[in-house]
Amino acid sequence: MLYQVAVTRRDPVRGEAFFAGRIHLFTGCTALIPLHAVYALMMSDAGVSTAQLSTLFVIWTITMSLFEVPAGAVADRLPRHLLLALAALAQALGFMLWVVFASLFAFGAGFVLWGLGTALRSGTLQALVYDTLTARGEADRYARISSTNGAIQTMAIAASSLLAPPLLLAGGYPAVGWVSVAFNLAAVPVALSLPDHRRTGAPTEVTALGSGYLSLLRAGVREAAVVPAVRNALVVIAFMTGLGVVDEYLPLQARESGIAVPAIPLVLFLPWTAMAVGGVAAGRWSRVRPGMVAVGLAAAATMLTVGALSRHMAGFLGIAGFYGVMRYTQVLADIRLQEWITGPARATVTSLGSFVAQTVALGVFGMFGLGSTVVRTSTLVAWLGVPVLALACLLPWLLSQHRSGADPPRPWTEPGAAVLRRESADGA
Repeated sequence: MLYQVAVTRRDPVRGEAFFAGRIHLFTGCTALIPLHAVYALMMSDAGVSTAQLSTLFVIWTITMSLFEVPAGAVADRLPRHLLLALAALAQALGFMLWVVFASLFAFGAGFVLWGLGTALRSGTLQALVYDTLTARGEADRYARISSTNGAIQTMAIAASSLLAPPLLLAGGYPAVGWVSVAFNLAAVPVALSLPDHRRTGAPTEVTALGSGYLSLLRAGVREAAVVPAVRNALVVIAFMTGLGVVDEYLPLQARESGIAVPAIPLVLFLPWTAMAVGGVAAGRWSRVRPGMVAVGLAAAATMLTVGALSRHMAGFLGIAGFYGVMRYTQVLADIRLQEWITGPARATVTSLGSFVAQTVALGVFGMFGLGSTVVRTSTLVAWLGVPVLALACLLPWLLSQHRSGADPPRPWTEPGAAVLRRESADGA
């Protein structure tokens, strides 16, 4: 079977607002998880030790790492709206296991399902949005929709922390869990209603390439490895996303800063709100010079370090500033990435960034796991300013590889094109 343009489902309403609304609704439902704010407490009350909880975090991250790229290739082969529905269903099933069984094994299985759902959604949603807009001739609107979607995701996570306390009072952990299940199940029909447009702007060499799973996987990996602009954008996304997992330790940072436990969720609204603002700003000001973004990121690294070391409530203003700039840079790099991908395996390429991000996240978890026996959490949070500062120094080069108005080099026009043509001929 040859790779070709495919429109597996036609959108009955072509308006941007209706399409964007469904994308935002899907993201909001899958991110509005009250369990996220209390699952560590629920597991601790069920007899899970801190060491076992750390092991569960590793299982969660490794699951996402293992499935990221294969899931991206599947999304380039199968209908993406179906995979998004499956992602929401996997998360709902995982939370259901937590509520019904509440055991170490059930918690581990739930994290595997949550990781699988995240991997199925990562890359797939971006590719669906970009290709649908491109099929309508509206690719320039991706920046606005993507940045708004990121802000909705962030605010949904923040809203989860406010929703959890009254649910706990009303029905304990089961109430929190079943509401989380319900939101994810609600996302399933929303995903199924999405259009699934695909396009190919690829030259003849790629048109001749078989559209099987392995062919798309090779095409995506080759584009990420050969095209400098694509590769560099993936590096920025991966490191910003991977280093961002430090938010799992911000409650501990807040406790070390002397903040009362009931007030901690309110303090965490600062970084969450800053992330939402940063995401929206990236959509509105997506053509800022990389040098200016680098200056902002260097300042953000300094704010993170100073804010963490202050061990004071006011230090969260600096931490919030870091998260705002981090999300701005992350969304900006994703906008560039989607513009520069020209091959048939968009979801595969995007998922490669998430795969590397999970690897970086494992490094962060390992640093905190080992370092926590020697220094305070606040000191470890402050140390993360160093790699962020290093990335800021490289940012002007990483995001300046593609000149405006020029087509990036394509992997199938490089020396490897002959190999692709030969593989296609062999498979015919």
